[in-house]
Amino acid sequence: MLEATELYQLTPLLKGILWVEVIVYLGLGLFEVFDDFLVKPKSWMTISDRPNGYLVLVDKVGHKMHATVCFLLGFVALNGITEGAVTRFELELCFVSLALLMMTIWMTMLPGRLGMFIVTLTKPEFWIQILMMAFFVDLIRPWVVMVCLGLNGWGVIVYFAQTRRHLFRRFEYSAVRDDLVEVGLEQAKIDSLDKMAGFKQL
Repeated sequence: MLEATELYQLTPLLKGILWVEVIVYLGLGLFEVFDDFLVKPKSWMTISDRPNGYLVLVDKVGHKMHATVCFLLGFVALNGITEGAVTRFELELCFVSLALLMMTIWMTMLPGRLGMFIVTLTKPEFWIQILMMAFFVDLIRPWVVMVCLGLNGWGVIVYFAQTRRHLFRRFEYSAVRDDLVEVGLEQAKIDSLDKMAGFKQL
């Protein structure tokens, strides 16, 4: 474990991970922080021929919270790259940020192939967290490791106790699809999800 004021010189693996975090998370965070005049209200927010202000604001809060976590994770990574070293706290902040992102992913996993496809192929935090736990976990404090494991565990608990049991009429893609159609999601997006889920209408 690193001491509080000790610097850890970047290894090639850690430097590569930090570059991925800068490109993906700082890039995404910056875009989402300043995309207010680019993002239009989604189709499901329209009620009585106009976007519902409450739905728009609730969606914006979640959007900006995601931007905040991504920006902070990317900012810490950029600082590590420019300095050529990281402190224990910077590593811990990376671990906790990844755990918070993964907690949300676990608890919102969709059924079947679609859920696994999104987690394993489109979410870099899934792979980065595995690499960080495998190669750098000994550098941070044990209680921080427990916090990260606890956050991941809480996401899994919510998935099994709430998402799978109560979120949809049936926990299968066809029920998810019915809800997407009901709220008026664009057909092109539904078609894309159908393809990822391997869904074919009878």
